[in-house]
Amino acid sequence: MRDLIFLGVFLILVCFAFRRPYMAASIWIWSGLFVPTYWVYSFAKPISYNTVFALITFLTYLVARHKPRMLFDVVALLVCLFWIHTGITSYNSIGIPELVWPEWEKFSKVFLSFIMVTLIIRQRHEFEMLIWGILMSVGFMGAIEGLKFVASLGGHKIQGPYGHLLADNNHFATALCMIIPLILYQLKSVEEKWIRLGLFSMLVLCTLSVLGTYSRGGFLALAIIGCYFWLKSKRKLLTLIAVGIIASVSVLLLPQKWYDRMETIEAADEDSSFTNRVNSWKIHTLLALERPATGGGYKTAYYQTHWDRLSTKIDQIDVIETPPPGEKPRAAHSIYFQVLGDHGFVGLGLFLLIIALSFLKMHWVIATLNRAPWKAEDHWQVDLARMMQVSLLAYCTAGAALSLAYLELFWCLVAAMVGLTIQVKVMVAPQRRRHVNAGQVLEDRH
Repeated sequence: MRDLIFLGVFLILVCFAFRRPYMAASIWIWSGLFVPTYWVYSFAKPISYNTVFALITFLTYLVARHKPRMLFDVVALLVCLFWIHTGITSYNSIGIPELVWPEWEKFSKVFLSFIMVTLIIRQRHEFEMLIWGILMSVGFMGAIEGLKFVASLGGHKIQGPYGHLLADNNHFATALCMIIPLILYQLKSVEEKWIRLGLFSMLVLCTLSVLGTYSRGGFLALAIIGCYFWLKSKRKLLTLIAVGIIASVSVLLLPQKWYDRMETIEAADEDSSFTNRVNSWKIHTLLALERPATGGGYKTAYYQTHWDRLSTKIDQIDVIETPPPGEKPRAAHSIYFQVLGDHGFVGLGLFLLIIALSFLKMHWVIATLNRAPWKAEDHWQVDLARMMQVSLLAYCTAGAALSLAYLELFWCLVAAMVGLTIQVKVMVAPQRRRHVNAGQVLEDRH
């Protein structure tokens, strides 16, 4: 029965996807994050929903008569260079080809979605459609898990969809922290009462879901988000009341073992999971020091031979004293060390530049549109830029201890930032030309 219902929904979404390229791109992102095969069990399971919507996106964009204007953007260029570099590092990898090339293919699909979102998304309703695609995937799953958590009085163990990058509880918590600012943006832009009520419910449930994952990185990211909104809010008392309500519900639901786990943040050097992470960071750093330009390639540190070989050199990095790393290869447990080990210092440099310049571009959008002659009706870009900055901050905070460098949600966020930057550049260009022409007239008179 579920397969029949989902197949019907799928056919309806296909019809919508064919209407406009931005609809197709948004549904493509939704299908990549929602993982439809996780929700079906029978004849609807073998369908590659993500591939179908990807093909529709390409087709609708190619036949579209009026394509959005594309300007040069340094962040888009850096992403292209990063993807090319990952191809070079994969070709020169010292890892296992059976592990390396599938990872590069996965990231190439993410890169293609980045390109299409960058080319297509420009107008306000298009950005909001893209955000709805994200909220109805990650946000929907967070709300469902939050309801289970409340119904079980805190006993439900929250995790992401099986077989997905977000299956891990820490990964799922990071994605939820990233979408919380986007929920707040939609709350501000939507006027319908019932939709606002649904969004507010999603906000509360996703917040509870972050806590219910027992993720320390997710908790820190959530705390940073809360501090940011309190500092920036013009209604600090109302913000404190909202936080107090969520905190009160959390106190009633969270068991003692949750508090015990959060207390280990203060004594990280005594926690075995932290020392394992530090050892993995050292291994990935040693791998990059051996091959500074290209690193080892995707998941090279997973290869037992390289892990054992680098473990003998771990004392060369004595910034933090740790016990021997052990025989079992471990993930990088950090977006930064993951890129460093996989793609060397060149790859890490490109990755950090993408993050930093994306953040600064949003600052430029905010600063530009907060000056005359731009009016209040242009402030949706300002609101969106601020929320995407917070989302990026949540990713950088929680991702510091997680292997999520190639998370589709992050690259979709960067693509939206590129699209917003281009949209504002096009909008302010006539005003700048008028200023330049006025200046030339004054010079001619003198």
